[in-house]
Amino acid sequence: MELQNKKVDASPTKGFFIYMLTRDIDLKPAIVELIDNSIDGAKRVRRKSQYEGLFIRITMSKEKFIIEDNCGGIDIDTAQNYAFKFGRAPERKRKEEGFFTGIFGIGMKRALFKMGNKFEIVSKTYDEHFILKVDVAQWMREKDWDFQFDKAENGLQNTEVGTCITVENLNEEISLKFDNELFINSLIDYVQKYRTVEAENGLQIEINGITIDYRKEKLLESKDIQTYTHKIEDPEGTITIIAGITEKGEPAKAGWYIYCNGRLVLYADKTSLSGWGDGSRSYHNSLAEFRGYVYFESKNLLALPWNTTKTGVDTSNRLYILAKQKMVEAMSQIFKKIDEMKRKYDVTDLCELEFIKKAQERELTYSNVAQINQNRDFAISEVQKSEPMTTISFSKPTREVDKVKKNMGEKTNKAVGIKLFDYYCEMEEL
Repeated sequence: MELQNKKVDASPTKGFFIYMLTRDIDLKPAIVELIDNSIDGAKRVRRKSQYEGLFIRITMSKEKFIIEDNCGGIDIDTAQNYAFKFGRAPERKRKEEGFFTGIFGIGMKRALFKMGNKFEIVSKTYDEHFILKVDVAQWMREKDWDFQFDKAENGLQNTEVGTCITVENLNEEISLKFDNELFINSLIDYVQKYRTVEAENGLQIEINGITIDYRKEKLLESKDIQTYTHKIEDPEGTITIIAGITEKGEPAKAGWYIYCNGRLVLYADKTSLSGWGDGSRSYHNSLAEFRGYVYFESKNLLALPWNTTKTGVDTSNRLYILAKQKMVEAMSQIFKKIDEMKRKYDVTDLCELEFIKKAQERELTYSNVAQINQNRDFAISEVQKSEPMTTISFSKPTREVDKVKKNMGEKTNKAVGIKLFDYYCEMEEL
């Protein structure tokens, strides 16, 4: 007898869904996803990109995690049909006019499930208010995937707006981290690195009472030093590239910085992802002065080259392929000039050169970058007086060299040799 019921159940179990949703994201980027949601709210209520008076405050302990903001709140329609869906229809996002960062519809849910087993969301707009409480263990026992408002009102006249999310009954490993000062400090450092440009326009982000400091990036740019700039206008978005050198080479900060709609997704990258060793030289500390910045902007969020956790790039993305070609070009020009200058003046760091020390710095604020409208090559003018140089080399017992080095207060053999030569010239009045 042929069966009448031919349906095969292919629906996911909630437990497996949560496991897969949370397994590939670390806690720190999960928290930054919640910050991103608040920042998107700020963008909606402040269309002119001025965010003074708006704040995002995070408080965490071994008992609970709280993130609250005054960035406009979530309206009830968005909460019912959009914000809490597991996955998002891109058509809805395309209808919004703005350069937002919420794209896949999983960031907030992933962060909440990652942290704990109970969460509450309280949100107020100027005319609406809702409270949503979820007990994850109870929700997992239910067949229905929907959440239920505990309270929902409209037609109000609220004077204060914003959202407050509280996570309790924390997972054990999360509770231990939130009670650890080292983790708190590392989270502050992480948010400083993966900040968004809104921070430079007044948006305040605070973690356990500590305000995140916005550090402006800088490149040397003067009449003697010209940065590499390139702008690509594409139907899917705009790409702006600026690269050059800094006064002091700090290896940890050397590399490429990639932004998508103002959100940093790749920090100081020195791998093949950004072209190192793939069309260009592999990184070496002799290139520690190099800095490169790429800004992707698009209202079509799916066109941007970020991954789902916003902690890396999709190298197969079309816009990224266009950008990478110019990134390799920029590196080729800058590396060639760095090597040329170091050989010519026999220095290990460009900051040893007087005109580098005196060069002005250009702050890479978001508004400054937005004004880039011309393509130009990297260049350093011939300003240092060129004088033929000769290398002097000799050997002495290591024990004696170490004694002289200690007495001089120097760390390198080269510095000792230079001082000895200068001392002889001075004493002989040469």
